[in-house]
Amino acid sequence: MTVHSFHIFDRRGKTLFTKRYIKNYGVHEDDEQLSEQRKLVFGMLFSLRELSSSLSPSTAEPGELKMVKTGASALYNYETVSGLRFVVYTTPETAYTTNDTAAQSPANSAKETKVSEGQTSPAVTGKIRAALKHIYEHIWVTFVIRSPMYQPSNPNISATNFEASLDSYLKEMPWFR
Repeated sequence: MTVHSFHIFDRRGKTLFTKRYIKNYGVHEDDEQLSEQRKLVFGMLFSLRELSSSLSPSTAEPGELKMVKTGASALYNYETVSGLRFVVYTTPETAYTTNDTAAQSPANSAKETKVSEGQTSPAVTGKIRAALKHIYEHIWVTFVIRSPMYQPSNPNISATNFEASLDSYLKEMPWFR
């Protein structure tokens, strides 16, 4: 799968960080267009979460929106208790394969699962969400929250090593292209 962009939003929808990994060559996108796209992504995630919460039974915990998939793209979402949202925008992983590590016998050690066309692998979704959680717990907290220049109202991410650490971590992921 191809990662197009990575976003971090606060609970009010303000974009704290955006990194684009795929550039649209031949298409000029100005800052206003990119800002509008980020607002649409946050608005969609917010609306879908509210919809899923209203449709879930009243005795159940509010649903957590993990992923949104269309024919052309997929959004993986991790929301923290404080309301931060870590979002990865990718192409669908329909051609992505993973090794099944649950079966450890020698006969099944090379068992491979292939995602069928139009289906989403829970294993891949789990791995991407685990990576988003790791980014929050180990990279965001270490480089942004613990920075002496951190201000909750306006985190100065460019003054930290957050982006370099994020890039090196994501490039180690087997699903990152």
